[in-house]
Amino acid sequence: MIPVLTAFDRLHTDTAYGANPTPSVSLRTTHVDDVVLSQGGFIMKMSTSSADATVRRDVSYYTIKPGDTVQDVAGRFGLTLDTLRWANNLADITSVVAGERLVVPPVNGILVKVQSDTQIHALAIQYHVNVQDIVDFNLLRDPDHLKAGTMLMLPDGVGPALDTGIGKKTVRSVTWNRFGKQVTNYTITYSNAPVTGSGGKFPYGYCTWWVAHRRNVPWNGNAYEWWSNARAFGFAEGQVPMAGAIMVQGISWTSPVGHVSYVESVNADGSFTISEMNYAGWGRVDYRTIRSTAGLDLLGFIY
Repeated sequence: MIPVLTAFDRLHTDTAYGANPTPSVSLRTTHVDDVVLSQGGFIMKMSTSSADATVRRDVSYYTIKPGDTVQDVAGRFGLTLDTLRWANNLADITSVVAGERLVVPPVNGILVKVQSDTQIHALAIQYHVNVQDIVDFNLLRDPDHLKAGTMLMLPDGVGPALDTGIGKKTVRSVTWNRFGKQVTNYTITYSNAPVTGSGGKFPYGYCTWWVAHRRNVPWNGNAYEWWSNARAFGFAEGQVPMAGAIMVQGISWTSPVGHVSYVESVNADGSFTISEMNYAGWGRVDYRTIRSTAGLDLLGFIY
């Protein structure tokens, strides 16, 4: 079995925070109005066409265009960065150049090419997937006799860790595990790449500096105070993520001054990707693709 290609499970224990520290997939662009939060905090995509939209099961391909990044392509198809890296065996995501063709899985997880000795139960164990989920998604009539050379999708499968040094940049992707059950609340990519520029009135290295570096922030204050301060300056606020918005999290036991981050994109599956500083460590930037706001102490979004 060859993965057509990073992730490992752990409970989140970072304390650096603030100033102190799979679903049906459609290629239709998701508008902000289509995204709502359930009572449990999970992000749901509401479709005006049909509540029973057909699940995309076919493998597709995308040719990289000038200016594209692997993360952009993943978001465009509603996939995590991990999924696209596994499917294309991408150790260095910056090595992809214009004209290169990427394999695009239908949903998040692991895409494999069946070999003559491939066994579905072995795949399920290796990639932490329920056998019946594999059977159901791939519409397998005879799962004990897989056809060599065909592609098999393991929905929500977890592949090998790909910790990569890219010059001065180190990328690590993590799939989170909650209470012993695999629930992808979000995936996170850490980066050691140095960041230069202005962060307005805010000191370098903190979450407030990073967001003020990404967009104009005319107010002052700790991260949690941005929610009221932005309103005082006449900025619109709400509970729906939007590209370019500021996500504000309140005070918690891990974040005595709250936390802010910048919304990079709202993805096709209703998840959204943020960038932030001082979540993984002081002065360090990371990117999270969030599928559920449960446990985030979310105050809301500043537009």
